[in-house]
Amino acid sequence: MTHTPTTPTTTNPLPDCWQALKDVLDNGIDRVILFGPPGTGKTYAGMNFGNVAQGSFRITCTEDMTNLNVDGAFMPTSDGKAFRWYEGSALKAWKSGGRLCVDEIDKAGSDVFATLLNFLDSPESASWEHPERGEIYRPKNGFSAVMTTNIEDMSDLPEALADRFPVRIRINQPHPMALKRLSRDLREVAVNYADAGSERISLRTFMAFDSMRRALGDEKAANIVFGYRASGIMDALRVNAVAK
Repeated sequence: MTHTPTTPTTTNPLPDCWQALKDVLDNGIDRVILFGPPGTGKTYAGMNFGNVAQGSFRITCTEDMTNLNVDGAFMPTSDGKAFRWYEGSALKAWKSGGRLCVDEIDKAGSDVFATLLNFLDSPESASWEHPERGEIYRPKNGFSAVMTTNIEDMSDLPEALADRFPVRIRINQPHPMALKRLSRDLREVAVNYADAGSERISLRTFMAFDSMRRALGDEKAANIVFGYRASGIMDALRVNAVAK
């Protein structure tokens, strides 16, 4: 199921995309994909929203990463005299019954991708054997996984991956909690630019502007942070100030 966001209403103070995420996490869904434009807080949500009392563990996928980050690997001890097994984030999440947040799994190499598919399989099917002890591990009760991606078309996901994540929510607005970190006059502008296609500006960029303008003033800070779009941002701020 792919959730398409609508606009917030007076009866629902959360933007619809964030309300949808709250609803699915509150009602037992333990595999969710968060997709959409970058800089809206998808990873933060994956690490912190819902039941994460047993901890959150993050993997950021790249083409060059190895399974050290996923299940683990033998590494030399600090004295260099022996090797010991260091657990990866997925195995830690399994053992604790915590949350695994996987960023940009579509960028993982084939070997890592295959290992991640195993750790993201249904609890009834998933298992992992320790390469030294032969001990079999399975996900502890409570284990959940949130995947984040900037892919917009969910049909571009590999079929095996899509099957493991039946709920997909497009995050198109910053979360209200994150917006509160901005000065009040910037919040509406930041929301409007969060999903503005090629003109999109991330929440992180607005935070940088908000910090710099305190010392440099609006105009100079805008020119440094927003570049050629500075005049448009300043116009939007002036319009909002008049409207209020």
